[in-house]
Amino acid sequence: MIAGQALDRAEVRRSPRYTWPLLVAGARACGTALTTAAAVRDDSPADQAHRLLDRLRELAETMAVIGPVQQAHQLTFAADSVRAGAAEDGPGAGALARWDAAARAWDRLQCPYPQVRALLHAAEAAMDRGDRDGAAQRLAHAAALADRLAAVPLREQIGTLARRARLSLPARPTGDQAERNLGLTAREIEVLRLLSVGRSNRDIAAELFICKHSDPPVTCGLSVVPAGEGC
Repeated sequence: MIAGQALDRAEVRRSPRYTWPLLVAGARACGTALTTAAAVRDDSPADQAHRLLDRLRELAETMAVIGPVQQAHQLTFAADSVRAGAAEDGPGAGALARWDAAARAWDRLQCPYPQVRALLHAAEAAMDRGDRDGAAQRLAHAAALADRLAAVPLREQIGTLARRARLSLPARPTGDQAERNLGLTAREIEVLRLLSVGRSNRDIAAELFICKHSDPPVTCGLSVVPAGEGC
């Protein structure tokens, strides 16, 4: 796996700023590989994924955590590593508490995209425990955030889980609302609003794209994160 190759680079291992996102991505990839291998009954990729997951966990135990963004990544890795390890054997112990902790951490940072993902997996963990009300609450919160971000693929995952569990979700924005917005997403409307009051690109990035704790902010996907931390 590419994540395994990256772990061999000394500069990556020395920098928590880059290592924590790598650990999260690696654990997520391991979970996908293990789920796929279990479905097709192929032990070769499963063995590789298990070895990589062990390496990721060993590194995580020794890696420093500097600042709230890295702490959020650490909590996400802890949840993802449990989820990956449970891909073949069923729900992992403590999965719900770990995903809830990760969701709260991203919420405090005002980073809704990773918060939505954490809420989605927390809902999965709640369903595994038979907590339909808890799953419904988390999915409803995740769906509202995903709609606001216009994060269509993630919103579709939320909808798929809700349908599978026979849970209802808040209605999406209506066609009339979309027409009034001229087909623009909520985020694009907000960008235009900020431009109309004279905000600069730098100001918009700091205010709109979520993690606004640095100067200058560092963009990463849908978020802006503190310089020196990484999202």
